[in-house]
Amino acid sequence: MNKKKVKNKKKVGKRILIFIVLVLILGFFIKIIKGKTYKSYNTVFPTLTTYENDIDTTFYNVLNEKVYKAGGDGIAIFNASEGQKVAVGYEIASINLMEDVSNLRDELQKVKAALKNKDSNEEVSEKVNFDRDIQKDILNKNFQGATEKINALDMDATNTFSISDLKEYLGMSKEKLLSKRDSLEKEISKYNISYRAEFTGIVSYEIDGLEDYFSPDKFSKFTYDYLDKNFKVEKNNLKLKVKKDYPMFKLIDNFTYEVVAKIQKASLINNYKKGDNIKIKINNLDILNGKVLNIIRSQKNATILISLDDSIDNIYNKRIHEGKIIVDKTRGYIIPKSCLIQRNNLMGIYVQEIKGLVKFVPVDIIREEADKVFINRGNKQSLIEVADKTYKTLTINDAVVLSPRTVDESRILN
Repeated sequence: MNKKKVKNKKKVGKRILIFIVLVLILGFFIKIIKGKTYKSYNTVFPTLTTYENDIDTTFYNVLNEKVYKAGGDGIAIFNASEGQKVAVGYEIASINLMEDVSNLRDELQKVKAALKNKDSNEEVSEKVNFDRDIQKDILNKNFQGATEKINALDMDATNTFSISDLKEYLGMSKEKLLSKRDSLEKEISKYNISYRAEFTGIVSYEIDGLEDYFSPDKFSKFTYDYLDKNFKVEKNNLKLKVKKDYPMFKLIDNFTYEVVAKIQKASLINNYKKGDNIKIKINNLDILNGKVLNIIRSQKNATILISLDDSIDNIYNKRIHEGKIIVDKTRGYIIPKSCLIQRNNLMGIYVQEIKGLVKFVPVDIIREEADKVFINRGNKQSLIEVADKTYKTLTINDAVVLSPRTVDESRILN
């Protein structure tokens, strides 16, 4: 009986030993399999971009502009389109005061014909029958002579008058004729008002009624409260039939101009002073480079007057613009906010390495938004400084783990 019990005990022990060996073998194979398979994380590559640290603001055009008003009631004739650049002396518009000045014009032509006769010291002949002579030249194939006579119709004023027409004026001295000519031209000009460009600039019919309010010579008044008023922007309709003093158009100097910006917090522009270079962005235009002309500060707010010399064509016809002052620009990476994790009192991310392993990489956050963050890319060696210590940060080729809290501690290399 004892022998049987001993034998059974040996069998049980043997079975236990076999079971332990099998467990060890199974564990060994599991370890091998685990070494060959690993967890792959959802990752994203950083996006390289440029971050602009800016101040949102409202800009107001301060232009060197002159409004031209109608000198009397009449019909306006415009010779320039909206936004057209004109040179000094260009006739932009004129007003016909609807008076009959045909007699004055005829007399002026006679005076000019008499003056021409005095200058050339030639006798005035009877009026030539140009139609007959031109036809004769054409029949004789004398095309040069025909051309000269046709041109003479416009060039030779004396040929349009007979001796009897000019008799009264031929007896006058040259001095009296000159005086008469000036007097007639002055009289005629009263009935036809011409508007010519006094300086090179842009013609605009967009007159908002704020030209005087935002005149360059009032820049010392451009306080925050001054700009914060509710301006009544007028709508000027282009008219052909005008009344006296009606604003017809304005001419804007297109070489240099200014904009003045409202700053809600004066501290935002503490680093700026008069004479500094400054970068701004208006609407969808490229960044404009300007110079600070003046800064007016109050306890809380401020205004800054900026001189510019380009892109006036794109902003001259609207007084008020939304935009921003570009304080600085930084190149860096954008990654999802979910990638961030704190480790050893450092904010960073996990970068996937081989076989499911990850590496913790510190980051320097420049700006956070709702679902993404802008990360400093560091220097050329991708080094950043955090709390007076230098760290290697992420690069453009790093695969960043989207859900770092799913990473097992055993898979972290550092």
